[in-house]
Amino acid sequence: MDDISTLIESIATILWPIIVLVIIVIFRKSVDALINSARGRKFTVKIGEMELSMDEFSKQQGDMIKDLQNRVNELQSRIEADEENTLQQPEASPAAPSSVKNAREHTETDAIEDLDIDDDITDILWVDDHPKNNAFLIDSLNSRGVTVTTATNTQEAMDRFMHGSFDCIVSDTCRREGDTLHNCQAGFELASQIRELDEDIPIYIYTDKINARMKRKARTVGATAITSSPSELLKLLSD
Repeated sequence: MDDISTLIESIATILWPIIVLVIIVIFRKSVDALINSARGRKFTVKIGEMELSMDEFSKQQGDMIKDLQNRVNELQSRIEADEENTLQQPEASPAAPSSVKNAREHTETDAIEDLDIDDDITDILWVDDHPKNNAFLIDSLNSRGVTVTTATNTQEAMDRFMHGSFDCIVSDTCRREGDTLHNCQAGFELASQIRELDEDIPIYIYTDKINARMKRKARTVGATAITSSPSELLKLLSD
């Protein structure tokens, strides 16, 4: 019996490399294509209705993680500042530490609470000459029951706005506009045009970087808010 068991084990040991070799031979073309695709990072991932390359997927995922990390750091700084202020108050009542703790718990709960998009927002017009850059956010909105219509330039956006019914507008700042390859006033120009037609519709400028001049410009053209944070944009849409 022992001899039979040893023989079976020996056969199994020999068969596994043979089986692997046969699989490789049969699927050689597929394996080669897979390897070449991996080398060129040509894998694609479907997010909602948009198909992203691995590079695009990694970048958006990285941006989202970085944004959340920044938000956590800001939250921690605020908590530490509150605690420091409490310690520097010699006549603070005994209830003060408890208040700080309650504030910490409340703020942390707010930070991690699942956002519910405003009930008044069911249709969004999103303007960006590279819609795939917003695949994660758009898919997040779709999962919350929000319909997102995209436009790649101001003319297309105005046409959709005039012939559609939207609850708010989200626009980037810099984009290709006709023959202009890089018009960094495009988002502000769109906001101004829409505000002339509608005084109430929320308009959010969503861009990579923000400075004081851009904030002033956003207020001037009537934008509701300007942000570079994806989590803050979702928060604005949930207020």
